[in-house]
Amino acid sequence: MLSKMGKKASVIMITMIIIFDEKASEKEIKNVTEVYEDYTKVVVDIEKEILSAGGEYHIDCEQLLIANGSSQKDLWGGGYRFTSSEVDFMALTNYKPSIGHFTYEISIPEVREKVEKVIREVFENE
Repeated sequence: MLSKMGKKASVIMITMIIIFDEKASEKEIKNVTEVYEDYTKVVVDIEKEILSAGGEYHIDCEQLLIANGSSQKDLWGGGYRFTSSEVDFMALTNYKPSIGHFTYEISIPEVREKVEKVIREVFENE
């Protein structure tokens, strides 16, 4: 695509990131799976029991929650695959040296349980 100046114009893609505090609708699921078919990246606020989902990077989900009042120490990332109902616990945001957590995978059982509970409450039809 050429601009009026004869130079190539940039293409900007905006993807949907949504904060959920209740069950997701089919339309919302479609929106958060725009980047990755059948999958969404998520960041869960384990204190507020809410999550943000969508976009290409966990940091985008994390920043949206922080902008809406969440504390970074309460945010843990992962993902959800819709066809298999699989939850994963891998994200750069999980690296938290200030609390002695030095991996990208959530290794604290209580945190994993909270993250999975919130993800399943939002995305599963039970």
